[in-house]
Amino acid sequence: MADWKTYHAQTTRFLRESKQDFVNPSDITNAINRARREIAMRAMCVRRLTPISGSVSTCVVTAGGTGYSASPTVTISTPDFPSGQGALANGSQATATAIVTAGVITAISVDYGGAGYFEPIVTITDTTGSGATATATVTGVNVITIGREQYPLSEIDVSMFPGVDSVYMVHSVTIIYSNYRYSLPQYDFSTYQAKIRQWPNQYQYVPAICSQTQQGSDGILFLYPLPSQTYQIELDCFCLPQDLDQPNSQDVIPKPWDDAVPYFAASLIFQELQNLNYSKYYLDLYDKMLIRYSTAARWGRSTSMYGRY
Repeated sequence: MADWKTYHAQTTRFLRESKQDFVNPSDITNAINRARREIAMRAMCVRRLTPISGSVSTCVVTAGGTGYSASPTVTISTPDFPSGQGALANGSQATATAIVTAGVITAISVDYGGAGYFEPIVTITDTTGSGATATATVTGVNVITIGREQYPLSEIDVSMFPGVDSVYMVHSVTIIYSNYRYSLPQYDFSTYQAKIRQWPNQYQYVPAICSQTQQGSDGILFLYPLPSQTYQIELDCFCLPQDLDQPNSQDVIPKPWDDAVPYFAASLIFQELQNLNYSKYYLDLYDKMLIRYSTAARWGRSTSMYGRY
C-alpha cells in the first residue's frame, strides 16, 4: 500500500510541477484524496467485514458491596465468541483488578482486554467481602437492539479498521442467532414498504428480511421483524478511506489499485488548470488501468472440480 508522500511525488511528476509554480500543494492533496475515494467506490476495493466479537474495554461496578479485603479476585468469563482470525483465533482470556476503598469496591481496572468476547460475565470473589457486582463492556461489535427497525450506515462502527472513514454500501447483512450465522434476503425499499412493512410492528422476533433506503453514507438499513433482543450483526461493507494529509500516512487502498491514484489526481488538476487535453489523457489512462486490474484481480472461480457443491 502506498502513502501520501508516494502519491504526491508521482502526481507532481505527471504535472511537471516540481517547483510548484502553478499548483498549490494543498490542491494536489485534495485531488489525491478525491482520487482515492473514486477508486474505493469504482473498484470496490476497500471491503470490510465487521467483527462479531472483540476485547473487553471497561468494567463498570454496579454495586460496591462491603467488607472486601485489599485484593479481591476479579474473574472475567472465558471468550464466548472466538473470531477464528489471526493469532488469537480461539480468543484470549481477559483479566482485571479491583480497586478497594474502605472495604468497598469502587472501580475495576481492565489489565488485559483479551479477545473473542461478546457478552462477558464478571465475577468477584473474596474471603471476607460480599455484595459487589460489575458488568463488562466490549467495543467494536455492531448489534441490533430490541424493537429498533432502522439502522443508519453512519452508525456502523468501523473504528477497528485503521484508515477507514465510513461505509457507503452494505453488500450483505448477517445475524448471529443461537450460535448460527445466517444472511438476510434484501428487498428494494419499494417492495419492502408495500409488502413487508405493512405487517404489524408489534411482532418481534429474529429479523429475517432487510432493505435499504437512501444511498451512500446517508443510507439506512431496515430490518423485519423488529428484533426481540440484542443480536450481533455482521455487515459486509464497502467503505471510503480517510483522507491522507501527512507524508507517512499509510493508505488502505490495496495493491494494485493504489497505482491508479496519481492518474486520476493528475486528471483533476489538469482540469482545474483548464488543460482539458491532458486531463482527458490521464483520465483515459486511469480508465484503462482499472479495466486491466479488474481483469487480473477478479478471475473466475470453480466451486467444485467434481460437479458437486
